[in-house]
Amino acid sequence: MWQFLRRPQPPEFVRTYSAGSWPPPDTPWREVPYVVLDVETSGLNARRDALLAIGLVEINAGRVCLDRTWYSLVRPPDGLLVAANSIRIHGLLRSELAEAPPITDVLPLLLERLRGRVLVVHVASIDIDFINKALRPYGGRLCGPIIDTARIALTMHYNARMIGEANHDETEPAIQLRTLATSYGLPVYGQHNALNDALTTAQLLLAQISRLEQRHPIDLKRLLRHGGI
Repeated sequence: MWQFLRRPQPPEFVRTYSAGSWPPPDTPWREVPYVVLDVETSGLNARRDALLAIGLVEINAGRVCLDRTWYSLVRPPDGLLVAANSIRIHGLLRSELAEAPPITDVLPLLLERLRGRVLVVHVASIDIDFINKALRPYGGRLCGPIIDTARIALTMHYNARMIGEANHDETEPAIQLRTLATSYGLPVYGQHNALNDALTTAQLLLAQISRLEQRHPIDLKRLLRHGGI
């Protein structure tokens, strides 16, 4: 007689995260709790590369909360040697990564901080792929609204060009984090550090919202229309 195999139930930290409630779309943007995420990895291919560091910054009541940051290194899986050219970019040495907590210890802490908050990432597809890859063995994946500040920049550029406010000869705007932050007159912290880049992204989001507010009241729905993924 055939027996149907049941998929193992996700661990409690995944179930708790997935059961969280996120703000409704008509929530004014200042009332939305955000968490800004950035990661450092051994490369850009989520299939063969690994997470090495995660940084988070919260935005509450429209303010970046420097007392609500979180940062963790992540030990690479056994057999993965972080290449020298990767180390030159992010500066994470093999010796310090060998002493870092494994992903099994980091994921519960990460999801606890993401639960119920709108996730904000710059060029989100890369970071999201790596986090989802890490969650897959536990039956989890990121859920809830996700906002990409690079996508907001693209939307704002093309909207402005449609009404004649941008240079029609420019086919693609620059979306590098440093370039965008500088264009808004924002400070840029040491790059390729997960916490520094999360902080720069948090400030960029608020600057983008400030510009969007000049035309329309901004709620979560409108933000997602500009930069949701």
